[in-house]
This record gives sequence, C-alpha cells and structure tokens, in this order.
Amino acid sequence: MFVVDPAWEGKVAFYELMYGTWLTYIFLVLLWEKVLRQPLPEYKYMLLNLAGAAAFLINHYFQNSPYYGGWFGMLSLYTYAFLALWFFMGVRGHGRSVVWQVLATLSAVLYTIAFICFEYLARIGVDNLGWSEFWFMLGAYLGLACVILWRGRKA
Repeated sequence: MFVVDPAWEGKVAFYELMYGTWLTYIFLVLLWEKVLRQPLPEYKYMLLNLAGAAAFLINHYFQNSPYYGGWFGMLSLYTYAFLALWFFMGVRGHGRSVVWQVLATLSAVLYTIAFICFEYLARIGVDNLGWSEFWFMLGAYLGLACVILWRGRKA
C-alpha cells in the first residue's frame, strides 16, 4: 500500500484551497466571458476549476518530497497536464486566430496566479492577522452558495 510520508507535506492548508476555489471560479468565468469573449459551457468551467484546485494535492502532500520539482517532477507533470486540459477544453475548436489561441492558452498562467493570490488572502488572515480558519471556511461555503445562485440563474 502506498503511504504518503508526512515529512513531504507542504504548508498549503485545506482552508486556503476552499477559500480560493470559489473566488477563482468567479475569476475563471469572467476571464473567459469578458476578457477572452468566449463563453464556455458551465461544465467546462467546473472541470477547469477542479483541475486547478487539484494542484492542492501536489502542493500539500508532496511539496517537500524528492519527486516534487524538476522538468519531470510531479509539479511539472501536473502543469503540463493542466495546460493540455486548458487548451483542449477551452481554447481549441472555436475557429479563433492563432494569436487568440496562444493568448487564451497563456491565460492559464493568470488563472494560476489568481488562484494562488486568493489562497494567500486566507493564509494572511490566519497567519498574520490571527483570524480563525473557521471564518475562511464559512466564507468559502457562503461564497460557493452565491456562485451557485449566480450561475444557476443564468441556466
């Protein structure tokens, strides 16, 4: 049986992921609909955001492992898979110019930066301001409920 060595664990905490996920979903929708002007079906937003959140598994459980870094490390392999998913789920097949396709593919970097920034808001609140993780988890659940109402109204 495969057991993850606790010494490999990184600092990224679950409350950070939860808090960042709902905010990043909003960012993702606005990125595709307002900036790239290419609305996607809702399931694609969900899948792309889920794939973005999956980085938590690597960054939390394997950040200090010998398999984390390098061109063929876990983080790099995850990044290649995420970029391929971003391209095939969002960019390809819209008949847009090559320049648009390149920029839309590179927008995955903006998405990743936004996700990290939203997670860091929660970390700063807990580590630097002394707020309880509870408030960020509660905010995440309330935020997710608002996203469901917002996007559900559109459907």
